[in-house]
Amino acid sequence: MQHLAGGARHEETVPGDMTLSVVVPVYRQRQALRHTLASLSAQTAKDFEVIVVDDGSPEPVGDVVKEFAGRLNVRCERHESNKGRAAARNTGAAEATGDHLVFLDADSVAHPNLLGAHKDRHGEGPRVVLGRRIKADWQMAARFGDPTTLPTEVPPHQDDGRYALEVAKQWAVDRSPWVFLHAHNFSLPRAVFTEVGGFDEAFVRWGWEDTELGYRLFRHWQREPGRFVWAPEAICYHVPHYSDLTANWREAKAGLAYLQTKHEHWEVERLGFRLRDLVLDMPAYAAHLERLDNGHLTPTLEAFLPRSAKRLWAGPGADRLRDKPAATLDVHQPRSETNKQLLGLATPWPDGAFDDVVHWQTWRILTITDLGHLIRESLRLAPTLILAGTTNGNADIERALEAAPLTVRQVANTAAVWAIEVRATASR
Repeated sequence: MQHLAGGARHEETVPGDMTLSVVVPVYRQRQALRHTLASLSAQTAKDFEVIVVDDGSPEPVGDVVKEFAGRLNVRCERHESNKGRAAARNTGAAEATGDHLVFLDADSVAHPNLLGAHKDRHGEGPRVVLGRRIKADWQMAARFGDPTTLPTEVPPHQDDGRYALEVAKQWAVDRSPWVFLHAHNFSLPRAVFTEVGGFDEAFVRWGWEDTELGYRLFRHWQREPGRFVWAPEAICYHVPHYSDLTANWREAKAGLAYLQTKHEHWEVERLGFRLRDLVLDMPAYAAHLERLDNGHLTPTLEAFLPRSAKRLWAGPGADRLRDKPAATLDVHQPRSETNKQLLGLATPWPDGAFDDVVHWQTWRILTITDLGHLIRESLRLAPTLILAGTTNGNADIERALEAAPLTVRQVANTAAVWAIEVRATASR
């Protein structure tokens, strides 16, 4: 990654003295960029600069930026080749001089109070402010010439999609803020952006670069609540334009795989599934894993299991086993080549890597949807899966699996431990 501009870290900043640098990456969207820059020239806040980064557009956009030179403190940087939005945003941040960075996409029209709202939210110490985006229809787009006429209350289908993920509830943002960081409208202290290394420029195609930055910021602040805040009053409006979302999401698969491999942690393991479930279930999952124990019972369970030279053990207590497993999934142990801090829904090993997979205790908190993912992933890795735990609380699992194309049999049922063996039903 290229060098980013430095700056002292501000633990407390007075909003009135705060300066902002607005970073706008752009590729080809000349008319949308005009709308964005026009809306920035109508801001109620005055102490800010705008840095447009042309990410190798076939027709450079510098002339569009020059149209606003008399109305904005604006300049344009250009990549001679297309490097992706992560690199473009880093280039803008490297040129910034403001205390705080505001990232806005070139297809986003700013409400007149957008920058003022971001400023106001930064008065209580370093944080990430998550702005809101309204999806403009054609009638709304016709009013872009006067942003003061744009509505702030709209029907749910036009409002920010993150409302469906409970972004308005601070507990949801506190537990999984990376899900809510969308780069089209957010801000943070420039010094903090520099400290975490900016956007990861390995993301060169559509998607996930903002999520990955959000996760690093979450870890940087040691998961401290209140570091990410939802600011629904910081509004921008999405300019209608052609896009091929099918192709975009196809490209995004590689970015998601890279993100999950880079961080390899149970918190991001579920990103490829239903985001709403991830957000809503996260507090319960975290609480369960934080209090997880019963590792002392693993030798009792092992007595019911066949010997295995290539076993994947998921859960606590692997250090107490007679036969050490080939690899483990233990969220409380350091990450290594043989231990992954994962639940087991998406793992890095190839098909058939193990003789069997034993899930001890951790699986019991999973929703039935996630349990389905876990079973399919386990049977991809090995022909046999063992679901095991203490006896209390396992009574319904066999009935829950009776409709699945699986062969299930009980292998342990004592006062201390309980286990079933799960295999894929042979196809006819």
